Amino acid sequence: MTHTVLAIGTAALTASGCVWYLPAIADLQAGADRPRSTRAAAAACVMWWAGLALAGALLLALSDWRPAAQVALAGLVGGTALRVRALWDRRGEQRETAARWAALDVGPVPRTGRPAAVTLAGWLVVGAAVASLGAVAILLSSGGGVVPRVVLAAVGGAGVALAFLLMGLGNVQRQGR
Repeated sequence: MTHTVLAIGTAALTASGCVWYLPAIADLQAGADRPRSTRAAAAACVMWWAGLALAGALLLALSDWRPAAQVALAGLVGGTALRVRALWDRRGEQRETAARWAALDVGPVPRTGRPAAVTLAGWLVVGAAVASLGAVAILLSSGGGVVPRVVLAAVGGAGVALAFLLMGLGNVQRQGR
């Protein structure tokens, strides 16, 4: 494969990466309006993509591939170091936020909303409806014999109903009711 093909592929990949590096550039331009961890993560993203773009340009300009690989590797290592720094800063920000909330000592949040029985009943009604519609669709299909379709409809319907029951129980448990 020629360097030109690699350079064009790298350019296409870099252009398609704009969904990551353009918001990262916006975070960097926002400056102190963003937390330090967000700015460090944005700098890592921009460094990764800039290293790749520069490597593509070097592939197009030079006949040897090694300088392009070295630039791409330098961008990868530098971006990884910045990303580790962002994770470190984020952990510190989370500790600081937790300490601030603990200092407020507001007590438990009052519970409002529907009771657990109503929430669980909603999950069960939706699960039964989905299971029934799926079973009817399987029974009305024209493939295979009647007995295999009935077995598949029963097993599939029971599985879907059980899945909705478990999701409802998990939802009620997460809400602490």
